[in-house]
Amino acid sequence: MTPDSRNVDSLVHTAEELGHGASLLPFLHHILLAYKQRIHSFGLPSGVAYALLCLHQQPDKAEPAQIADLCDIPRQTMTSLIDVLERRALAHRDDHPTDRRRKVVRLTPAGTALAKQIIADILDVEARALDVITPGQMPLARELVRRFTEELDRLNAIDLPLRAAAPPPPPVAAAPAVPPLRRPSPPKG
Repeated sequence: MTPDSRNVDSLVHTAEELGHGASLLPFLHHILLAYKQRIHSFGLPSGVAYALLCLHQQPDKAEPAQIADLCDIPRQTMTSLIDVLERRALAHRDDHPTDRRRKVVRLTPAGTALAKQIIADILDVEARALDVITPGQMPLARELVRRFTEELDRLNAIDLPLRAAAPPPPPVAAAPAVPPLRRPSPPKG
């Protein structure tokens, strides 16, 4: 299965219509879909896998709210994701060491092994995909991606606080209501 090219094509057309023919959005979309497919091949929904990987990478952020923030997943969703991890014996909830009201989530040995397997698979496929870039081109490719991501971070640090402080845009006018269809009255007779 390959990423849905119709979605990528629609992103290309949208970028071109807005005067952004050089947009990286179609490529980023394609890359994210490719990673999701790799993760799905391990039998986990992407949200569950992401929670698993976040717990593996930062086990000190083990409270459900911390995991949600780390994964950028709504907190109310995190409970169900942790439930899935527990049902699959990949994680378990423990009592918080200092607060009886709170819980921490820990990976089981099976969860740790699966996280390592997913990471190894992703690193392997990345290395194989990057083989199309010659060793001489790789430093430039990394530098360009680094500069691009740093500039995105810089622009977000400037733009997003301004957007949050701005008044909300006016509501979009709703389409007029369509009157319900009336069935013709049966003929009298």
